[in-house]
Amino acid sequence: MTYQNLIQSFKKKIYLPVYLLMGENDYYIDKVSNYIQDNFFDDEGVKDFNLEILYGKDTTVNEIVSLAKQFPMMSDYRVLIVKEAQNLERSIADLLPYVQNPQKQTILVLCYKYKNLDKRLSLFKAIDKMGGVFESPKVYDNQVPKYVKEIVAENKFIISDYTAQLIAIHIGTDLSRIENEIIKLKNIIKEGEEISPKLVEEYIGISREFNEFELINAIWARDASKAFQIIQYFESNPKNYPNAKTLPLIYNGFIKLMQYHFAKEKRNLKTYNIFNAEAEKAFRSAVQFYTLDILKAIIHLLKMYDLKSKGHEGCDIDDHELLKELTIKIITCNFS
Repeated sequence: MTYQNLIQSFKKKIYLPVYLLMGENDYYIDKVSNYIQDNFFDDEGVKDFNLEILYGKDTTVNEIVSLAKQFPMMSDYRVLIVKEAQNLERSIADLLPYVQNPQKQTILVLCYKYKNLDKRLSLFKAIDKMGGVFESPKVYDNQVPKYVKEIVAENKFIISDYTAQLIAIHIGTDLSRIENEIIKLKNIIKEGEEISPKLVEEYIGISREFNEFELINAIWARDASKAFQIIQYFESNPKNYPNAKTLPLIYNGFIKLMQYHFAKEKRNLKTYNIFNAEAEKAFRSAVQFYTLDILKAIIHLLKMYDLKSKGHEGCDIDDHELLKELTIKIITCNFS
């Protein structure tokens, strides 16, 4: 069951008696539960009588069952949403008898965040059989541009692959923050219009020229002057460009080069989130220059500088000075 399928089923008024929304990615769990909460009942008066919101840390399985067994008033259905249901982990299995014989006029929604309910449990199997299970898996860095495009499309804008990656590489895997930034643009541009790099720079605060994406391109291209200009910009904006985020992104950039060396299919660079001509030029130059042996040394170097940035062995060098030192060592292949 996908997020889109789940929302569509509610729009079509096709309901199941029990839903389990679970997984490490709480963004889509909140999206589904908020949609049900905001849209299930058209009449606010009917909603007041038939919508119950509970929180796992403040309720019990007995209370959930008691409320779920009640009949609706002036409506065909009651909706009972249990948020933070993972806080019921020790007792949630006691819901099994209810799930096996649910009240048909109640829609019970369990929001089980940051983890999955054990699929070996009889409760999970019963929900899977009698109701619906939606799993919201962890979001990885290389998946974020795809999610950016989905969020943009849902808000009825368009965006290029490059701009989606620009947002992704700066904000990271926090999909809620990405959505909030996109929603801000509703007051700036109309539906159907494009979110351009200029808009991203002006309203989201991501520089088109000086960002982590361009820093990686500069290092790939061994352009020390451009790389140092970008690091200088980071130094002037430390809150937006913390070293703790920049180093892992550079690391991932060189992991991409290593993956490319081992790949059988080397034509489609979109696999590596390479979407524009400048990035492609830098990437292809890098894979020619940085051999596997050099890449292994760079990966080791990056790990060493990550430890230095965390104060390992008493290192107290400024983060941006460390980044400059690391950059010049990578570009010149000086691994000492």
